[in-house]
Amino acid sequence: MYIQEIHIKSFRHLQEVHLGPFFLPSNGSDLVVLAGPNGGGKSSILELIGYALSNSWSLAWSLRRSFPTNAFEVALAVTPEEQKLIRDYIASSHDQYPQEVRDYFDNNSTYYRSYNYAEGKYQAKASLYNLIHNLVSQVLRNQYSRALGFFLKSDRYYPPEGFDRKRLFTYEQIINRDYIWGMAFNTSDVQYKDMFEFLVQQRYHYYRHLGEYHHKRDVAKVAVGNVPEDPLRPYDELLQKLFVGYKFADANEEIPSNLYIQISSGEIIPFQDLSSGEKEVFFILSFFLRHDVSNAVIVIDEPELHLHPELARLLVRTMQSIKPGNQVWLATHNTEIIDEAGRDRVMYVVRDQTTFKPRVIKGTDEAEALRILKDMFGFSGYIGIAKRMVFLEGENSSSERKVFSNIFPNYGSTIKFIPANSCENQTRINAAIMAILEADLGWTQFYLLRDRDYLTPEFINKYNEHTSGRVYVFKRHEIENYLLVDELIAKVQTEIFGKATNPEQVKSRLRSIVRRISGEVLRDMLSFRLNLTYRPEDFSLGKLLEGQSIIDATNAYDADRIKTLKTNVTTKVTQINSALSAITSPTSLESLISKYQEEVGSAIKDEDDKWRVLFPGKRLLEEYSREEGLGDPSVFQNSLIKEMSTSANLVPEELRELVRKIAKGESLSK
Repeated sequence: MYIQEIHIKSFRHLQEVHLGPFFLPSNGSDLVVLAGPNGGGKSSILELIGYALSNSWSLAWSLRRSFPTNAFEVALAVTPEEQKLIRDYIASSHDQYPQEVRDYFDNNSTYYRSYNYAEGKYQAKASLYNLIHNLVSQVLRNQYSRALGFFLKSDRYYPPEGFDRKRLFTYEQIINRDYIWGMAFNTSDVQYKDMFEFLVQQRYHYYRHLGEYHHKRDVAKVAVGNVPEDPLRPYDELLQKLFVGYKFADANEEIPSNLYIQISSGEIIPFQDLSSGEKEVFFILSFFLRHDVSNAVIVIDEPELHLHPELARLLVRTMQSIKPGNQVWLATHNTEIIDEAGRDRVMYVVRDQTTFKPRVIKGTDEAEALRILKDMFGFSGYIGIAKRMVFLEGENSSSERKVFSNIFPNYGSTIKFIPANSCENQTRINAAIMAILEADLGWTQFYLLRDRDYLTPEFINKYNEHTSGRVYVFKRHEIENYLLVDELIAKVQTEIFGKATNPEQVKSRLRSIVRRISGEVLRDMLSFRLNLTYRPEDFSLGKLLEGQSIIDATNAYDADRIKTLKTNVTTKVTQINSALSAITSPTSLESLISKYQEEVGSAIKDEDDKWRVLFPGKRLLEEYSREEGLGDPSVFQNSLIKEMSTSANLVPEELRELVRKIAKGESLSK
């Protein structure tokens, strides 16, 4: 199950807000991140989702009690597999449900939950949709033991309390599915207490069942089945995955009094003695295991509470992989989580500066999203500070930041990538950035990475030979060119977008696009390189008139010195114009055009696919996404980045070596 769309006419202070449409989650789990300043309405949206997943009676009761004037509608959708399970269940129910309900899932996978929303689809068939929601809950929860999801609110805390040993007698109750479902949307204190008591009891009852097994087998000589498995093992494996050297420990107690952890030093401590961040991450991820969620709606408000940036990133990555097919909704103020999710998964909920009403801005609206981030955190807060600061200079420098941050997450605390956005066909490095590159500020070093664009080999060498050793020009046109991997594109298109293809078909399609846009590539190359010819000219006049006044003792201009200046300027301009005229004469231009024409043509014809280096990768991916019907190109691109980040063999060696050198503070010109 997943949220497909949300329409809010009014809910708390939210008015006329629309979110979606959202699509079937991938084989992993998909994120929907709500970001923005306090008071925007992020938590209200999460709360609304919690109401929508409740049963019909509690939904109406809660809203009449708290928000009687509000109105909204939520479209819920089931996966194709769930749709089949529901149809099979209906077929075996012996006419238990009305015909209209039985027929519904033959042609539909979406239904609606609503409150006071007269304009919506729910209102026209309210009774039907209530029956359908009850049916979906009945089938998924009771028949197939599938949770609809859970909600963790932002008021989570972890009180230092021991275990009440009387609770050992409630074990059968707390492992009951109905009891576990009752915890899914409960208050934070109840959720934590339940999880704590559940984990404390696991090892005790495992030993009890293990002793019973061996007694029956060895003493009573009774036939028994398989040896009981340790139910704490998946939680122990999770703990070890999160924190190297940590594991659950026994305290040699006949009856447990607490949950004990052996830390990397070998010391055994109570769970409450872990740091607040360690408890936070483990508690959140344990909920995925305890509720055994897959294809469910997970709602977590401010998952970054108490977390170091790298721990926040680890939490998000693990949430996406720990269980399959979930739609995970997060409300956050954390830049690491925003960055980890990707711009196509983020929506900013902010108040309009004029009307003061909340509005939703998609993360793919890059200019507006960047403005909001800077308003929220300031530039340094958005980017962060690290030992190595890397400026990314180019038209698509935000994309470059996304690629590096995702593919090399382990360097997040060492290297920060900063979109400079100062290229736009400029040939010279931003002067302010160049000045910074020349110096170290305290323990921080600065680097600059630049798109290749249509730079000539001569200009590339000038950049790479910069005396600081901290300037580098990519070997391909721009960062998107490193995503032009046929196997990568085929896998993402087939598995994530559900449109089957193979690497050979991808290559054929890209080649077709390359041929079609070759004219604009030749045009842009010519324009860019002519700019190289004109822009770098040096009109400086050395030390002419240095220390000399142009006004004499009578306050009149010194005619001789002015004449000298005019003569030198005229000579300089004449020399430059002569040189430019020679370079851009009809004969020279004809030669240049022919040369660039051959460069573009050979890139297309070359068996080594040199177009993957020369042609603009972003343009190729945009055209490919459009021709294949893959929707928003930024979503497609972000999916490629995510997939590359999980496939180490697809990461180009050039980028690996570049990041390795930067992390070690080495020169990039070696």
